[in-house]
Amino acid sequence: MLEAFTAHELLSNIPVQIESICTYEDRLLVGTKQGTLLVYKFENDKIDLFLTLKGFSKKTINQISVTSVFSPYQLVSLSEGTLNIHTIQQSGSIQPLQCEGLAKARGSTLFTLHQSTAADEQPSAQLAVACKRKIILYRWLKKGPPQEVKEINLYDVPKAMVFHGQGYSDKIYIGFKGKYCQLHVSTEQVKDMLCTGRQLEATMLWVDKETVAICKDEWSILLAEDGKPYQDEFKSNIKWCDCPSALLYCKPYIVAVINKGIEVKTIQLVEPIQVIELPKVKLVARDKRMFVASATHLWELKLKDLILQVDKLITLKQFELAETLNKMTHEQGGDHEQANRQRTVINTQAAYHEFINKRYEKSMTRFQKTNVEVANVIGLFPELLSKKMQDKQVYPADILEARKYLTTKDIETGLEALEKYLVAKRFDLNKYEEEVENSKQTKIIIDTTLLKCYLQNKPKMVASLLRLKDNECHIVESERALKRARRMNDIIILYKSKGQHEKALTVLKQYANMQNTQKHELGGPEHTIKYLQDLGPEDIHLIKEYSKLAFTHLIKEYSKWVIEKHPDRCLDIFTDPSTVHTLPKEQVVQHLKSMNPDIALQYLERLIDIWNVSSQEIENSLIILLVEKVSSEWPTYQGMLAAGVLEPCLPGSEPGQLGALRLRLTHFLERLQNYSPSLVIRSLGYEIPLYEELAILYGRQRECDKALMLYCHVLKNRTKAEEFCDKYYEIDNQIYYKLLRMYQCPMSLEALRLDKFKLAEPLPDMGAAIDILVKHYKHIDVKEALRLLPEDTKLQDVEEFMCAILRDRTKESRKNLLLKSLNLSDNLKVKSQKMFYQKDKLIVTGMDSCAVCNKRVGECAIAFYPDRRIVHYGCMSRETLPDVSSSTP
Repeated sequence: MLEAFTAHELLSNIPVQIESICTYEDRLLVGTKQGTLLVYKFENDKIDLFLTLKGFSKKTINQISVTSVFSPYQLVSLSEGTLNIHTIQQSGSIQPLQCEGLAKARGSTLFTLHQSTAADEQPSAQLAVACKRKIILYRWLKKGPPQEVKEINLYDVPKAMVFHGQGYSDKIYIGFKGKYCQLHVSTEQVKDMLCTGRQLEATMLWVDKETVAICKDEWSILLAEDGKPYQDEFKSNIKWCDCPSALLYCKPYIVAVINKGIEVKTIQLVEPIQVIELPKVKLVARDKRMFVASATHLWELKLKDLILQVDKLITLKQFELAETLNKMTHEQGGDHEQANRQRTVINTQAAYHEFINKRYEKSMTRFQKTNVEVANVIGLFPELLSKKMQDKQVYPADILEARKYLTTKDIETGLEALEKYLVAKRFDLNKYEEEVENSKQTKIIIDTTLLKCYLQNKPKMVASLLRLKDNECHIVESERALKRARRMNDIIILYKSKGQHEKALTVLKQYANMQNTQKHELGGPEHTIKYLQDLGPEDIHLIKEYSKLAFTHLIKEYSKWVIEKHPDRCLDIFTDPSTVHTLPKEQVVQHLKSMNPDIALQYLERLIDIWNVSSQEIENSLIILLVEKVSSEWPTYQGMLAAGVLEPCLPGSEPGQLGALRLRLTHFLERLQNYSPSLVIRSLGYEIPLYEELAILYGRQRECDKALMLYCHVLKNRTKAEEFCDKYYEIDNQIYYKLLRMYQCPMSLEALRLDKFKLAEPLPDMGAAIDILVKHYKHIDVKEALRLLPEDTKLQDVEEFMCAILRDRTKESRKNLLLKSLNLSDNLKVKSQKMFYQKDKLIVTGMDSCAVCNKRVGECAIAFYPDRRIVHYGCMSRETLPDVSSSTP
């Protein structure tokens, strides 16, 4: 059993009978049956009689207490129904204090004093006096006597009272004969609580700011602020050896006066702490020191050394109380170094103790406060550490015995608590990583163990752990655990987090190519596609199998089987929003082209049409690939023409893929802006007659003559030629003149390198030239056009052209004459208005005065009225002048 206190006898066989005691600072006041007040002064372990006040009261001093809120302190005493208040001077003398409000308290039987200890409240003290079947409340708010606050009627005579609260208290617990009640001062409501039991006398104690202890038979019941008993493992009801007659609280102990003497317990433990046998003890008092008294004897209760108590409590496995006393050692300024060592021992021993008793949540909470190695804590549970590491762990014998009898349910519950412990340790390790030795190894152990815990209890959390950027799961141990649990999807996440992409993609390929893959979680190509989509250049530093080109290599290597077996889905790898802008597009094009040119073509079209990628390299690749596709289809079309199976078709209307390919080619040639026309022309090689495509390319190179030659004399498509001129007119305003010239003086086929195609030699087309003159004469220099016409050109051939020119010139001349007349009319109108406004004048001299302020005008701005009165421009805003109200300036 623990020895918390020692009793030192201070006074024995004194000639007077002690009836009441109280203490404050270094003084002890003793009230006697004879009415004498004894004041003792103590210093260290010595006590001396400082003052004897004979005749302090004519009768027995039943109750005394000191209020120390205001200086000088005041002594409240109750003597046979009379309540008195005395002032305690600094010299130690005690003088009576007149208080008119105490007249009502005659016949009082009991009082209780409550002093405000809240730092954020105004200093005050409350006094409740029981006077027959009523309570009179007083309050100190300043120096001097207390002021009466309220008088509350009750249904019985109070036998015990105690305030409940830390600051100003609105609740009073009252013990009547056989019953406890709670009184709300503000509402005057009385609420019945409990009966007193066999012992009809009431005994109560205010323990702390939230707790009151009331006695029922051998029990002290702890009540919360709402008056209900605590349902708390840290605050339990106390059973005494006997019915207590008085209670005293000395943190963390409650001291009870019983028939044998003094019994000590705590609100945290049910087990007995200490019993000190003292004869006929009936009174207790505490301030800085604690005293107990009988009628003729006085003892001081001294708290034993806290460090020794903690050592004893650790031996007794009373860890909660040991922890409380350890905190008190710090608060009281004890040996901090020793206290810190004890705290570590408390938490370590308590953690193992809780584990043995299968309270795993508490055990892990305790371990969190210790410096026990993480591996040692993990090793408490089976199959979490590797065999080599498990063999290194050392445990007490009782722990080894407890591990043998862990059930499946115990392990499940324990792992849940271990998860929380590991998560907290992980957080601390990340926060103080630089200060922790072997932090990297510790983190590997934590993350790997967390993975194993989640596999058993929370499988859905496995993926979340593995996706953490800073996860340090041991690759071999984690892989073994995941394979044992058949968590193949999580194995892929593990490989990816560790940068072992080749392993991951190999596994995905293996399962995708298995029979009945759709039934497996990794079946089908979508997992490989998604994996490759998620890879980005930022993953390069994770890839350990390759150099810096590993990223592109992985994409190319492991997309092959998808391209071969699932060509309809393979483009998702390269055109996903997460990868389309990060992949090296030229390398992707070459890769796809080597595998399947059609897919490469689709990829390029998606880049341009969907993702608006418009670099020269991409556009060149697309057009050249289309040219190559057209070239590969052309021999088939040429063979059909030679065999007479098919008549020549307009460009884009050829049968099969050729027509569609040419339409796509011309579409992109006209739409795209960044490709190189010369490069495309070289790729054409003049091997196949793609005249329309050549015309577009020559136009892009600003070789308009060649383009017009193709449209006019090879394709013989005047409409296309005119559309071409419309398109390029803003760039070249001589384009229509060039078209006219091309019809009159065509180029040779050798100039276009088309002589190999056996085309008819182009001839001048005078009719087409005249039509161009008639339709587009506004865009052609007439003089230059007439010079182009042959000398034998008949006037009737150009009659329509000449008439159109004359009509246009006449219309323009008439328009100019009309504008000239309108401008002349506007000019005359303005001159007339000017003459009208200048016909009137006003001569102002320096002697003229303002009609409003009567000051001289000087050089200020002025205005004048029709009646020729002058005013300053600034004076116009003042009140209207007499006789000028109808005038307007």
